[in-house]
Amino acid sequence: MDRKIQKVLERQNPWWFGRTYETGHNRLSSYPELIRYLDAREILLIQGVRRSGKSTLMFQMIEYLISHDTDPGSILYINLDEPLFTGWMRDPGFLNELIEEYLEKNNKHQCYLFIDEIQNYEEWVGAVKVSYDINHQIKWILTGSTSSLLKRNLATKISGRYLSITVYPLSFKEYLSFLGETRISITRKNHHFENYLKYGGFPRIAMESDTSLRHDLLTSYYETIYLKDIMMAHNIRNPAYLVDLLYYLISNTGNLFSYKRLGEQIGISTDTVREYIDCALDAYLLYPVLKYDPSVKKQLYNMKKLYCIDTGLVNAVSFKFSENAGKILENYVFTTLIRRKESSVFYHQLRYECDFLIQENHRIVGAIQVCISTKDPDVRKREIRGLIDAMESHPGAVGYILTMNESERFEVNDKIIQVMPAYEYAEKNKK
Repeated sequence: MDRKIQKVLERQNPWWFGRTYETGHNRLSSYPELIRYLDAREILLIQGVRRSGKSTLMFQMIEYLISHDTDPGSILYINLDEPLFTGWMRDPGFLNELIEEYLEKNNKHQCYLFIDEIQNYEEWVGAVKVSYDINHQIKWILTGSTSSLLKRNLATKISGRYLSITVYPLSFKEYLSFLGETRISITRKNHHFENYLKYGGFPRIAMESDTSLRHDLLTSYYETIYLKDIMMAHNIRNPAYLVDLLYYLISNTGNLFSYKRLGEQIGISTDTVREYIDCALDAYLLYPVLKYDPSVKKQLYNMKKLYCIDTGLVNAVSFKFSENAGKILENYVFTTLIRRKESSVFYHQLRYECDFLIQENHRIVGAIQVCISTKDPDVRKREIRGLIDAMESHPGAVGYILTMNESERFEVNDKIIQVMPAYEYAEKNKK
């Protein structure tokens, strides 16, 4: 093994030498499958946007293994973001040779192989498949930040050999835990919620008290995502158009759009708009919401909405919180909904529009409107009108109006409407 590589591995695996290593604030309780899947033979793939905490969760899994009497020498961690590895990322034999040498040297009956940002290695699919099929004593745990590059290859080459978990930035409940807030007054909770909406849930941001530094970090995160996981990962030829399109989309989170209109506004073709948006979805930066229709074909052809993975990124990239707090709150509600694996999220538009429909087991079970406050009579009328239209279109759907801090329960046209703070809905409807 190259001496430089050996030094990198020794630095990346401090537990080999009994050294301390940073595991951060424990989040394993939010992702219990990570520990449960450690006993499964299949490859474990941990996906999600950059800086959401995937690497830290790996270290927490390593800490869990060692605390449960796993030999530290049987745990190998490789971070492929390491600059020294760049020259080997196209070498088809690099990873397998490294692993074989590690196995020969350690001679372990059971090994745990943690590889961070696996998509950086162009030959990873073949290397993982060969080693998985031959070396039954290895448990593979991989992280990745570009979904299509991972899933396309997994589906064709490693089908049936992997389990997948998606990691998100901190929920508001996790955010409070990071701050050490366990028992908290409503007033203080509302204060923290506003800060959470402003700066989002990336773990490093949550622990930073300097607001100026928070903004700089969020800007840096955004630049890294579009440079590494969008522009470079997909060989984007016109980065200026990509930047303009992403800025427009994040500035208009939750607004209806069509590929054709976006192309006309940015000055690029419809196909290019579609391609760039798909790349942003692959990087877990943006998520689409379709108009509900019993016909899947019609869902695909109707106008769509896009939401950002984190409200802090929206504020850092596009506008100040005070300028569009309603859309920020709506974006937050969406991010709470996508954490629910059992649910699909749509928007409703018939006579009037409703922000979200929740589908479970092929049935619409919930309708949600989002607004800062219902105190303004015109706003209240508009939100109720759209919600009732959705509830009447889907009998049995429970209706909610989610706000910053208001609570109420009332009846309209024999339909019960529940008004509550958005964070309270998230806590009560966690799946």
